[in-house]
Amino acid sequence: MMVDGERLKALLAGAERRILLCAPFIKAKVLKTLLSVVAESVEVRIVTRWRPEDVATGVSDLEVFEIAGERLRTELALLDDLHAKLYVADDKCLLGSANLTARALGWAEPGNVELLAPATAADPDVVVLLERLEAAEPATFARRSEVATAAEKLALPKLGESTDVAEWSDGRSLDWLPRCAAPDKLYDMYRDRNTTVVAEETRDDGLADLRDFKIRPGLTRDAFIEAVRDAVQRIPSMARILSEVPRGVTDSRGIVFVEKSRPGLPNVDAAKQWGILRDWIGVFFAHEFEVAPESFVTRLKAPLTGAGRSRAAGGQPAPPPGSPTRSTVNSSQSPALALARGCKPAPA
Repeated sequence: MMVDGERLKALLAGAERRILLCAPFIKAKVLKTLLSVVAESVEVRIVTRWRPEDVATGVSDLEVFEIAGERLRTELALLDDLHAKLYVADDKCLLGSANLTARALGWAEPGNVELLAPATAADPDVVVLLERLEAAEPATFARRSEVATAAEKLALPKLGESTDVAEWSDGRSLDWLPRCAAPDKLYDMYRDRNTTVVAEETRDDGLADLRDFKIRPGLTRDAFIEAVRDAVQRIPSMARILSEVPRGVTDSRGIVFVEKSRPGLPNVDAAKQWGILRDWIGVFFAHEFEVAPESFVTRLKAPLTGAGRSRAAGGQPAPPPGSPTRSTVNSSQSPALALARGCKPAPA
């Protein structure tokens, strides 16, 4: 399941003319992340509220004033009684309860229980709200300074919404990708940090991934797999690739995805990283996705019919529910990955 932050980014990335971001709480890093996917030619209007108590408790950042000011065709407006959350890209909308904060959008743990539902700008309720937002007044530096001074005088504790975009143990956040090249052995590493079922370097990578997930100890294998699945789907970089798999992801496209997530990564390393990522999909999403044996496309599993319900694709016995059976092929067999590594593809 794609987190709301990624759904919102997808909505904004598709805008061609105008965008409206309306929320009482807006965090600076979240706003930067969202604006980074918007085309420069698109007009952006941001409507929020500035209350000293909101700033003092960390649920809103006054730095959004500077972020908006640095972008052309961008307006920041204030409405004191604002409570609505509405996000519009041309004629499409998402509306509901989620503010522009990391926890509300699923980019920090623990995430809030929120709702963002699709709508259109022509919906009667949306039209009424858009009309009411016209009363918002432009944000000014004088108003920013006034609120900042008042907030400094308040001795208030930080609230949960003040949590910023998730930072993992190695400093990565939105662009996190797995390190461990043996995801089918990750449960063994979870059970025994000193396991010898994998090489030491692989074990170190697996333990680093486990630290990022912060999975509680003592889980059964099935519960562990579900916990990893849930954690993976909450990471924006992973949610993006998982959302593409139903349409089919070739190794070439997978490598490009890695290169976009990690600019500057050499092609050979991007190919290796995609191989790892693809194996993770095969292990932890084995009952949803598969790698086609000839085209090497990572895709939805073909439906099974008749006697085939008890057998996996290719005539092999279906793995039991929750088992970490690897459903991907060896990355060295993929022509795209082999060429990226400077090797000859395996013969057909």
